[in-house]
Amino acid sequence: MHVKDQYDIDQAGAQLLHAGSRQLFRYWESLRAERACPERSEFQLAKMVDILPNLAIIEQSGAKTWNFRLAGTAVCDLLQQPMTGKDALGGFDSFERDVVSKTFEIAIGRLQPCLVRMRLVSTSESIVPVEFIGLPVRDTTASKVRLFGGMFAFDDSASLARTMLFRRELVSSRLIWTEHENGDLLLDKVGRKVTPFRVIDGGRA
Repeated sequence: MHVKDQYDIDQAGAQLLHAGSRQLFRYWESLRAERACPERSEFQLAKMVDILPNLAIIEQSGAKTWNFRLAGTAVCDLLQQPMTGKDALGGFDSFERDVVSKTFEIAIGRLQPCLVRMRLVSTSESIVPVEFIGLPVRDTTASKVRLFGGMFAFDDSASLARTMLFRRELVSSRLIWTEHENGDLLLDKVGRKVTPFRVIDGGRA
């Protein structure tokens, strides 16, 4: 099993700054083995109990529209409202929404993990840096691919909780390229093999 450009799993994990992101990524890798991605039914939440509040499932509901199908309590606390069924890109400006939406689209289409870093900014200008990792999973019951992800704050979010969340600022949005065996090819809508391509960082520096 390889990561594109000859990175191994540990090097790919090194791109993930938060320990929770690394834990979730390695669990996803262990489930997928040599396939492009695992099935949703394979996930055992009991093996992720320590990061369970940070987990979320995101699905596309329209052009450039992504909603939380499910959001854990830590995700809701960070975004200061119940997020299940809500806009997953709310709080970004239009350019940032386009960047993150494109990253999600490619992650789903190419069955590759994605990594989004952002700042949550309150009305008092307190800032909480956050990392979101999205991992494609097949939901065979719905015949679609969703992003099984985790949202993790780097700092104590208590300062944000004392005021109102004002906006999100995008820091970077990228893919983590992985490879799989030829028996699990990525195909386009007419059945041709897809050649993966790279997404560059976007948003504010």
